[in-house]
Order: sequence, then C-alpha cells, then structure tokens
Amino acid sequence: MKSAVYWGDVFHVRHRPKHHAFNYRFQQWCIDLSELEQVGSISRWLSSKGFAPLWFRRKDYLKDEEGSLQRAALSKMSSLAGKTLTGDIVFVGNIRTFGIFFSPVNFYFLRDHSGEYTHMLAEVSNTPWLKRHYYLVDLSEESPTTLKQFHVSPFNPMDMTYHWEIEAPTDTLKIILSAHQQHKDFVAGMKLNRQALNLSAIYRVLRTTPVMAVKIISGIYWQALKLFIKRVPFYGNPGS
Repeated sequence: MKSAVYWGDVFHVRHRPKHHAFNYRFQQWCIDLSELEQVGSISRWLSSKGFAPLWFRRKDYLKDEEGSLQRAALSKMSSLAGKTLTGDIVFVGNIRTFGIFFSPVNFYFLRDHSGEYTHMLAEVSNTPWLKRHYYLVDLSEESPTTLKQFHVSPFNPMDMTYHWEIEAPTDTLKIILSAHQQHKDFVAGMKLNRQALNLSAIYRVLRTTPVMAVKIISGIYWQALKLFIKRVPFYGNPGS
C-alpha cells in the first residue's frame, strides 16, 4: 500500500522578539484515500467506518465540504486554485485515538495521474477557537509563499508572509513553514520517516502514542506558558 505511518520530530523555533525553541517526537498518519477500504481491514484496532481505538472519521475533516474526503479535498483545492484539479488525494495528519481528536493542521497532497505531487492543501485549526482556514500551495513553485490570513498563535501578528519548504511523502516527509515580517521571525516544521502501514505499525502507535491529542494540546499550552513568562508580545484574535 501507499498508505503509511510516519515517525520523526516536530519543532518550533522563534527568532524574534525573543528566542524560544522546542522539539518533540512525533507521529503522523499518511493515508492514500483510494486505499481507505484496505486501511480499515488491516486490524480491528483501526477503522475508517465506525468507532475503533484508532478511527479515521470523515466528519473530522473538511467539514464545510460534502461527499467523500477525496471529493471534498478536490473541491476545496479547485476552489482555491480557481481551476479544476484532478488526481488522487493523500491525507497526512492525526486520526481519532480512543475517541479523542485534535489536530492543529491536516495536509492533503494531490497526486496527478502521472504520479507527481502537484499541490498541497493545509487545513489549519486554531486553539482554543477551533475555527479552520485553508492554504493551497502549488508544489511546482520553487519557493512558494502565502500571505497569513488566519489567526493561530496569539504570539504571532497577522501581518506575516509564510514561506513553505515541502517534500511530499515518499520514504521521508518534510514540511517546514517560516513566518516572515521584515525578517524570518518564526519557523515550524516536521521531518519524518516512513513505516509501512501494517499490524506492526498499528501496535507501535498504540504503545507509544495512545492519546496523541492530549499530548499535542498539553504541549501547546505548556509552550504558551513559557512564552508568557518570557513576556513575548501577545496578539488578540482579530476575528473574535
């Protein structure tokens, strides 16, 4: 199968106005949406149809789009691109673990009929408001950029430009986002390695990351507390 589990590190580095950095071990699911039936048949612990300890639940993603997740992702990408996009969708993100779900960002990679990855859709959520915004990145561009349009961290202002560095999922997966004003102020990213999606991978997830959502949420608030103590400027949500 093309679907897999990726393991590695997620990191944040803040350069301005004060230095702050952290790095965590991290895991992400990579599911080729054309393989959902096969993925759900690997183990009773993993399901794409109903509750299981590991549950890929359609309603957790692209809630404002109808139909299958494949169709929803293509619809959203086409809308943002201003043209019809076709191909297969590869999902990278978190799934429900023992009924709990939280994912700051989900990624949808578009693979055309020649097998080349052409676009990436980032579905970004903000905490604690839990609203969503979508950025489409054209992977044919050498150094793609997007204007920041969505409030996420209260420690970053809105007037920033995102610079993307993306390596679509193969044996490795890399997504790095740097946020710029006049200079590079902040960098976040993940560098991961592929493990085939099989019983061994599923048992490894259950052993090492039983409640990924709790780990992510606690990490977000712990790092926010550190920034508050360092007196990093705080920016309110302009949409609240």
